[in-house]
Amino acid sequence: MTQFFKKLKILFSGLILVAGLLDISSAANMDLYAPREPYVAPPYVPPPPLPSRLNLIDNGDGTITETKSKLMWTQKDSYADLGRCLNWHDSKNYVENLTTGGHTDWRMPEVWEYGEIYDNTESNVMAMDHDPEHPLALSSLFADGAAYWYWSSEHGHCCARTAYFVTGVPFLRTLDKCTKGGVRAVRNLP
Repeated sequence: MTQFFKKLKILFSGLILVAGLLDISSAANMDLYAPREPYVAPPYVPPPPLPSRLNLIDNGDGTITETKSKLMWTQKDSYADLGRCLNWHDSKNYVENLTTGGHTDWRMPEVWEYGEIYDNTESNVMAMDHDPEHPLALSSLFADGAAYWYWSSEHGHCCARTAYFVTGVPFLRTLDKCTKGGVRAVRNLP
């Protein structure tokens, strides 16, 4: 039993020593609890805008080239050119008769091709009604007065796919619709 009490005495002595060290340690750090000046966060600085992934060149002849995709686009879409919306049939006819930039091989794009000029780093109020609630994700190199959405060559009996340049979401519309829509012609570079 004495052996047990010796070990217990050593254990309590160690605990008292540790407790004493803790008291000394906390006494030395009492200034941690002293009143301080309130923290004032630095003012918010927004991050710099993201760079565009597009490589657009204004050719100076009513056309714009996106060099990565090797596609040439008309600077004016049908709405900016004519001042009115076009349904799918009228859009197809419009594109087939274009001679912009001296080229006659213009065509209606597929929806994915519109993605080659959709630019989520842009927010331009250049649509035909200049509505600040619905800015276009389109470079200011393109002409003012643009449509909000564009017809694609992808169509069926009743409907065609369209590209919406406010959100970048494609839609399906009946071929006779034209409210705030049109077409932007494209051609492949040689």
